[in-house]
Amino acid sequence: MSFPPTLPAFTRSLRTFQDQLLTSERESFSLTTYDDLKISIETIQKEQRGRRCVRNLNTIKPFLVTLQQYTHVIEQFVNAKAEFLAFIWGPIKLCLQIASRLVDAFDLLLDAYARIGESLPVIAGVDSLFSLQSNDPVQGILTSTYDDILKFHTRAVAFFRQKVWTIAFKTTFRSFDSMYGDIVKNLQRTKELLIQSASIRHFQEAQAARTHDAEAFEAQRRKEEHERKSFVINWLSHVPCRSRHQELQNERKLYPGSTRWLFDTTQTSEWFRGSERSSQILWINGIPGAGKTFLFSSVIDEIIETLPNAQVIYFYCRYNEPRKTNLNDVLRSLIAQVLVLNPACLQYLYDNMIENIQHDPSSTNELCLELLENLVSQHDQLFIGVDGLDECGEPERQQILPMIHRLAQSTETLKNVRIFLTSRKEKDIDISFRSTHRLEIRPYHVGKVIEDYVRVRVRSLNEKFSIPENLRKHIITDIATRSHGMFLLARLILDNLLDQDCYADLEEELNDKLLPNGIDQAYARILDRMRKKNQPKRRWLRAKAGLDILTMATRQLKAHELQGALSIHLEDRSIDFEKRKSVGGLEELLGPIVELHSDGSVNFIHPTARDFRPHLDDAEIKDNVLRGDYAFQEYSVLNWIHHARDFLSQNSMPNVINTKGLHDSISILYEHHLRQFQMASNTSITIACNEKIAALAALQKANSSVEDIRTNKADQ
Repeated sequence: MSFPPTLPAFTRSLRTFQDQLLTSERESFSLTTYDDLKISIETIQKEQRGRRCVRNLNTIKPFLVTLQQYTHVIEQFVNAKAEFLAFIWGPIKLCLQIASRLVDAFDLLLDAYARIGESLPVIAGVDSLFSLQSNDPVQGILTSTYDDILKFHTRAVAFFRQKVWTIAFKTTFRSFDSMYGDIVKNLQRTKELLIQSASIRHFQEAQAARTHDAEAFEAQRRKEEHERKSFVINWLSHVPCRSRHQELQNERKLYPGSTRWLFDTTQTSEWFRGSERSSQILWINGIPGAGKTFLFSSVIDEIIETLPNAQVIYFYCRYNEPRKTNLNDVLRSLIAQVLVLNPACLQYLYDNMIENIQHDPSSTNELCLELLENLVSQHDQLFIGVDGLDECGEPERQQILPMIHRLAQSTETLKNVRIFLTSRKEKDIDISFRSTHRLEIRPYHVGKVIEDYVRVRVRSLNEKFSIPENLRKHIITDIATRSHGMFLLARLILDNLLDQDCYADLEEELNDKLLPNGIDQAYARILDRMRKKNQPKRRWLRAKAGLDILTMATRQLKAHELQGALSIHLEDRSIDFEKRKSVGGLEELLGPIVELHSDGSVNFIHPTARDFRPHLDDAEIKDNVLRGDYAFQEYSVLNWIHHARDFLSQNSMPNVINTKGLHDSISILYEHHLRQFQMASNTSITIACNEKIAALAALQKANSSVEDIRTNKADQ
């Protein structure tokens, strides 16, 4: 029997449900029958008996019986089309199969089905009502019930589809009403209407209540989710890494294929395959400027492009930026990225953070590590990357390295997590990763790639200066050879060449004696060029001041902050941002040694640039001595320690300066002179060392007193 007015309602509910499914889910559900569901339940029971964790599946029998009665009736309304019934049995089968992997989740799902079964309208005994074509309210009850069953499974299937559903389950499922309470209310209301053989007025009132409840439920859910997300994001206060990665992506687009060699190496390919005996960690190391960060960014994109079922989280460390070199910020950033990839983690994170809200965010390393450890363990395939480990100080690395090994060990059985890292070959890092996949970047790895890079940059050089072909070939070969496997050196040389004003200057720079053979020489040439270019002298002093400020800054500066610093005139103590702002911008003023990022920050192009100090040869040192430049050196070397001790003894000291750096320096000097004392071969050296050790000990004592005063004042 056909009821055209009713069929569109069933179709509308079904299409809405199908739109929320994956293609694979739609295909699977469309073929499922009630008999398939029964076979699946029997299979689950057998598996549970084998694991000795049999659950009481009898609790859902009333649900299935009532549902079966219901499906017999709706067959009349859909002309016995199996598709409409299959999308009832298919989701039940899938949810039971997935939930059976976790006993607690399976029990709660059974309880959910039992509660829905109790709320379903009882069809037996009133099925004659459905044979009345004119009874629109009763037919409406039938379609409403179908719609509610599909709505339940829309949420259930979406929940179990999540990669971290076992984490989300612990919090999201703790209250059934918060997940499905509105659906149960609708079913109970429908049941009452059916028992009363409802009138049109009753049905219309019930439909209005259904709509109101659904809207109220959704509004409340969105509000609570927004509040939880805001709290979690604020608590994490994480360092975003996406903008840095996008910058590197844009750079690599200019040189396609420049990193492909990495994925052809044995170490990388074995790590990617992830066999049972393979280490979970890949460590890529190399000399400064070898292109490690470039390679790191390419690993991220390779994972995304070639492993569609995998997820990747990462962190870019940055030298001398406190928030990019410590364990706490690394953990917070990685957790935030997991949350973005898997929003189902929100409730889990929120609950744990609420429980630990009394903790100081700066001292929550263990909490953050536990959160990350639990989150990553729930993934089928997750990659974690940390770039520039060597840019973190050794004390910070002593915390970060154990964290990496702990994450690897906690997932060693499942092998679901793989970790990739880059750094220089520092001794502590080398020892820590001696049993992992190790790839050291050698000149033969990148020689051809550097040559291709130079060739692309020389095209720009040719566009500016119209260089003869034979000279272009010579430049390409010469720079590629000089680079010795360092992309950075090739970049610095080419940046300096492109910065020349005329062909004559270019020819001078191409002189074999002037072209740099190392990074320090390259920085020296750039600074020399800046000194000559930034004339009059006032402009050079502004450029030098900008570089000095960047060198001494304890965190990454924004471009407007640096511009603000340069707008200060110390002589008359005035500030005029608009008039003293560099018209050509900081890039023009500070040259190729500095780069501006898309987030508005400004930094040296490489940590080696910050550490660079102009080298003086013996002749220059001799000239400086004869000129009297070092006249104060003898006094300062012999007496600085006494001035420092007097300075530390001043009561005003705690309010003026943070003495941690001084304390560390004193400790280093103390150990140095102690070794000298132990190795001393004559009495005069012994006496001198003994005096220095005594002075340093006194200085340490004074410094400790200052720190005690500072601590007491902070407590007060």
